[in-house]
Amino acid sequence: MTYQLAQNQVAGIACLGVTHPHTSGRVKAIQRRTDAKMMGAWDNSPLLQPFVEALGLEVRSKEAILGDPAVHAVLIHSKSEKMADLAIEALEAGKAVLVEKPAGRGAQDASRIVQLVERTGGLLQVGYCWRFAPSVDAMQDALKSGRLGKVVQVRAHGGCSHDEAATSHMTQPGDIGGAVFVIGCHLVDRILLHFGVPKSVNARITKFANFRGDESREDAAGAVLNYDDKVVVLDFMSWDVLPWTESWDITAYGTEGIMSSRSLPASYKVYDSGKGSRPAGWTEWQETSFPEIWATKKTEYSPELAEIGNPVYFDREANAFFHALRTGAPSVVPASQAWNISRVIEAMFASSKQAGAEVFID
Repeated sequence: MTYQLAQNQVAGIACLGVTHPHTSGRVKAIQRRTDAKMMGAWDNSPLLQPFVEALGLEVRSKEAILGDPAVHAVLIHSKSEKMADLAIEALEAGKAVLVEKPAGRGAQDASRIVQLVERTGGLLQVGYCWRFAPSVDAMQDALKSGRLGKVVQVRAHGGCSHDEAATSHMTQPGDIGGAVFVIGCHLVDRILLHFGVPKSVNARITKFANFRGDESREDAAGAVLNYDDKVVVLDFMSWDVLPWTESWDITAYGTEGIMSSRSLPASYKVYDSGKGSRPAGWTEWQETSFPEIWATKKTEYSPELAEIGNPVYFDREANAFFHALRTGAPSVVPASQAWNISRVIEAMFASSKQAGAEVFID
């Protein structure tokens, strides 16, 4: 079992793996808190030393971190091939875990984590930080309350910016895919959050000839996610010209309303038919514009991908993690969610290999 901390107890947090560009953002989120303390970092990468120097952390061995009773939770930011192993080691050591998405190379890795969580009763939260937006909550509320009536069609778009699709981070050996997996998993997370797991998938995932070199795996993708009562159409572009996630959008079409929701900058637009308690017409909302952009600049400890500069989602994500750690509440993004996301994406790639044939998800 993991620790369940008292409300006034300072939580000890340490890093296992520091090579993901989200590492510094999450560490800084912990360092901003008065109820938590960073207690070191481990990695076998040469990037560890410049990372700890920049963040003011102590280098510690993995064994020291996992064996320290004052360390209550770990942040896992390794390459995808080590995420599952490190999460399992930490759970077995009785630590709570916040593991960067997608929590491994695919469904098999995520399944291993699910089994360990079930066996240990430990707390594990997967780092799908983009879902912590008021606009996401607003869409979930609208769907659950029936504000939109019966939703029968959904359109969802996402993309990969900064030319990151061509980096080694998006082309790790053994991963399901490239940017469609490593970044597109955020889009699938939101679809599953709102609508659950589809029964089947038809997809085409394309690498265009004479467009880009072999440094990237996919250029564009389209998929139909089939449900018993609705159709969700997903599309993804690996070369988004916009620097944040401004182009990302999920729009739900219902019999009594339409709602479009975007994560960063957070905004939504909803149309009500006027048949309920709300007047007919459009309502629009946008969170205050951010003074700091999402990805800022490359650093000595993040030389390939720009580190994250905007703190808002990491702070909200940390609030959810610490609430579960202190109260025993269920994880808001459990290992089962990572498993389902990977199953859907694996089905998309399997369908594409069969020229878009329907692939059922068990």
